[in-house]
Amino acid sequence: MASNQCQHCGQFGHNRRGCPQIKAAYARVEELAEKYGIERSEDERAYASTAWIQRINEAAQAQDAPEDEVSWRDRWLWEEIADRKIAQAAKNKRGRRCGFCGESGHNARTCPAKKQHRKDCDAMQGLAHRVVAACLSNAGIVPGALMRVREWNWNIDDYEQVMCMVTGIDWHRVAKPGYDNDQGLPRNFDSWFKGPIIKVRKPNGDEGMLRVPNNIKQQGHYSYYDQEPVTHGLVSGVVGGPVNKDGGWKGDNETLISPDAYGVYHWGVNKDDDSGERLVCGGELEEEVNSLIAEVSKWSEH
Repeated sequence: MASNQCQHCGQFGHNRRGCPQIKAAYARVEELAEKYGIERSEDERAYASTAWIQRINEAAQAQDAPEDEVSWRDRWLWEEIADRKIAQAAKNKRGRRCGFCGESGHNARTCPAKKQHRKDCDAMQGLAHRVVAACLSNAGIVPGALMRVREWNWNIDDYEQVMCMVTGIDWHRVAKPGYDNDQGLPRNFDSWFKGPIIKVRKPNGDEGMLRVPNNIKQQGHYSYYDQEPVTHGLVSGVVGGPVNKDGGWKGDNETLISPDAYGVYHWGVNKDDDSGERLVCGGELEEEVNSLIAEVSKWSEH
C-alpha cells in the first residue's frame, strides 16, 4: 500500500507538515535563541521574519561557537513552521465561522440563514415557473407549437429554414438558484426568460433548444426587439395552451418568500410610453403576473 512521500526529505510515511527534519530545524533555532538569550520584539513575533536569527549568529560568533550558527537552509525551515503557527493562532482567535453567513458558532451545513435561503430560492424558482408558464401560454409557445430555426444545409450550400415542433420547456434552466451564495436568489425578472429553455424536435427526429424569440411581447423589456430574429422564430403558436409540468417544474411550490429576502427585481419599466408596465404586452397578462408575484413576494427596486 502506497504511503505519503515527504516533499522535503523524500522519505515515505509522512508529508512536509510532519517532516522530522523540518521540526528539528525549528526546534534548534528556538533552543539557540533561548541559549543566547535572544529576545524578539512584538513585531518580530507577529510575522515569521528571519531577520532576528542573525542575532543568534552574532552571539555564536562572539562566543567562538560556529557550530551554533544558523544556516540559511534552517532559517527557511524555521520560517515555514513559524508561518503555520501564526496562521493557526489567527484562526483560533477568529473562532469557528460559517462559510455562508460569516457568523460564528456553526458551519454552512447547519447555518439557519442558509436553510432559509434555500427555501426562498425554491419558492422564488416556483414563482418564476408560474410567471413564465403564464407568459408562454399567452404567447402560444407550448407543446404542439410550430417554430422555425435557421440552419446550414451542406447539400444546397446555403442556409435554410427548418420547421420544428415545441415539445416542452426545460424548467431546470428557468430561474436556476444559487444555493451556496447569499446572492443566489433567482429574483431577476428578465433573466427568467433568457437562455435556451424551449425544447424542440425537428422532422428528422433531432432535438434541440431554442430561446424565447426577441419579438415575443410576453417577456420583459430588456430582451425585447420588435423585429423577428433571423436565427429562429415562432411560426404557429397554441395560444392559451397548457405548458408541460415536468422536466424540473417547481411551479406548484407556492411557499411565501421570507420578508427579509429581496423581492423580484426588474431592470426599469417600459420607459417608452411611461406606462410602468414590466411586460411588453402589458394589459391583462401584466395584471396576472403582478397577482402571481404578490401572492408570495413583492417587486423590489434593487
